[in-house]
Amino acid sequence: MSKPRAVVFDMDGLMLDTERIALECWIESARTAGWEISRETCLALVGLDSRQSRQALLDRMGGSFPLAEVSQRGRVRYLERLRGEGVALKPGLLELLERLDARGVPLAVATSTQQALAHEKLALAGLTQRFGIVVCGDQVPKGKPAPDVYLAAMERLGADPTCCIALEDSEIGLRAAHAAGLSCIVVPDLMPPSAAFEPLARAIVPTLREAGVLVEEWLGRPPTPR
Repeated sequence: MSKPRAVVFDMDGLMLDTERIALECWIESARTAGWEISRETCLALVGLDSRQSRQALLDRMGGSFPLAEVSQRGRVRYLERLRGEGVALKPGLLELLERLDARGVPLAVATSTQQALAHEKLALAGLTQRFGIVVCGDQVPKGKPAPDVYLAAMERLGADPTCCIALEDSEIGLRAAHAAGLSCIVVPDLMPPSAAFEPLARAIVPTLREAGVLVEEWLGRPPTPR
């Protein structure tokens, strides 16, 4: 029996418009502690799991940076905003999910976000029932750009990576999906992949609407109802 073709979604920045909020909260929290974090430094953290992002921040800001204080304050502020403002969906997401559901395509989420927070954000966005499989950064040995989170999703889907498509918004995610053997469509959020990694993408498109067209082409014409 052939393994199913499946679609694996990143979460923050791809489905959920949350990356810009995280960036604003980090800058605000650091400023409250008397430090200035540049937008470029924050963008360098996009796609990394919590362990990697903390280390990357220390590497850039220096060992005297009050990481624990800024991280705690930033997380509190981030959750306040998500719970108060709600979690906005990226354009074209629901239409794409509806089409994939109608065709019975297996779906999964592969995110760098820690499990508890990932599930809360999916619930706030009204997406909990859309995905039976959610693999998070704290459930695998290595975060993106390592392929672990995608390989874990493939194992739970019972799918061959070469028969699956990943949807990502960041270069880090693109590298992870490619390393796991999936074909990856990138919908950039805060910044596009660098020129060095663009060739790894199946395509780079402006929104999930265009990505959905490509996914439909990949799936082929749906069967004609009898």
